[in-house]
Amino acid sequence: MSQEPAPPPDVEWVKVSGPDALAPLDRHWIRLARVALLAAAVLIAWRILAWQEDSYQLAAAGAPAAQTMAGSMVTAPPIPETPVPTAVPVVVISPTPTPTIAPTPTPTPPPTPTPKSHTVQAGQSLSQIADAYDVSMDAILSLNNIPDPNNLLIGQVLILPPEAEVPDEAELPATYIVRPGESLSNIAVALGVTLDELMAANEIEDPDLIYAGQELNVPGGGS
Repeated sequence: MSQEPAPPPDVEWVKVSGPDALAPLDRHWIRLARVALLAAAVLIAWRILAWQEDSYQLAAAGAPAAQTMAGSMVTAPPIPETPVPTAVPVVVISPTPTPTIAPTPTPTPPPTPTPKSHTVQAGQSLSQIADAYDVSMDAILSLNNIPDPNNLLIGQVLILPPEAEVPDEAELPATYIVRPGESLSNIAVALGVTLDELMAANEIEDPDLIYAGQELNVPGGGS
């Protein structure tokens, strides 16, 4: 035979009212509310600290950021960089060089030739000197302003005309043969040496004591 189920126990409902009715809430819900408030405070503080740290990092990197109400980070759009204009090459136009004009060289005047001259020796006459240099007496007189051709002084320097032929020392012979009518002073003039040099080279004391055919040593001749 089947056994009948036992009847449910009787439940007794008790109505709680008055000052003691909040005692269970104070033990449970208020404790839970305190824990929730503490957790919310910790969460808010953590989000504030995290937002400040992110702001410092973004500020150091140069990227501005804004904190939304929900705590999400909104990054500001990047500022477009202003394009740097490309440097335009500057073309320097060189001026056309001005041709340098070479100065015209000033011609150097030829040196003035030293005038030929003759020093009058003892016993020389103007005619002998003119014959020795193959010039005229009038040319010597006009160049030296000599009023009297017979009044010459020993040691007087006479300027000779440019066409006067002066014997070259390098062409002098070693010896000279006296010809008839020649004097020692005339021979000295013809050879281009002084009378004293010719007398010393031949040991002649008196210039008038020479004769035709006499051989004279020429000073500096034969070199």
